[in-house]
Amino acid sequence: MTSFFEVHEKCIGKEKMHHLKNSRIAIVGLGGLGCSVAMGLTRLGIQNLVLADNDHIERSNVARQILFTKSHIGASKVQTAKDALLEIFDDLNITCIQDYITTQNGINILKSADIIVDCTDNYIARYAISKTCESINKPMIFGGVQGFEGQVGVFNYKNSKPFHHTFQNINSLLKVENCEASGVLPFVVQTVANYQVIECYKIICNENNVLNNQLLCINTLSNKSRILKLE
Repeated sequence: MTSFFEVHEKCIGKEKMHHLKNSRIAIVGLGGLGCSVAMGLTRLGIQNLVLADNDHIERSNVARQILFTKSHIGASKVQTAKDALLEIFDDLNITCIQDYITTQNGINILKSADIIVDCTDNYIARYAISKTCESINKPMIFGGVQGFEGQVGVFNYKNSKPFHHTFQNINSLLKVENCEASGVLPFVVQTVANYQVIECYKIICNENNVLNNQLLCINTLSNKSRILKLE
């Protein structure tokens, strides 16, 4: 029988597919970014996922959160996402965490993961994730969207700084509007999420050019991007 990942193996080989299959990735936040990241990682061949979010699906979520439909309004995001992913591959190992990540619970929830993907939309959550990643020495892949622009970066990887050390002034960051307040379109979310999946792939398969303590800034309207080196 043909493998689901036969075409993947032709591109990257069986050894890297083995690494992908056996990695465990935590996705914090099952909004637009989180749904697209979960879908992308599943189709890449990641079989072990931790999904963490305490929200339920609202009507305004459906247009950009690709694992959900209007029939899911009111349901748990993490459980609905799990069910949708299991419709793709029924042998996935998915742990659902119906809770927000804090500095108090973060270590217990995220310590089993190899990589933590930050798909939240507020800086209090990002700081809690970052401090947890520092405590358990795990890389954090950041993704942010606002309007037509997106940012992706990798922190706490190979002795690089954690996110909260790089962006220390949380009071100024809290003034930045989240995607709900400023508005965002599905293609911006999916573009950023795809880059987060790419960074997962590069870390797992030990590829070069990881966005380590760098920030990839993308403008989807102008088709321009740049990479900022962070200190």
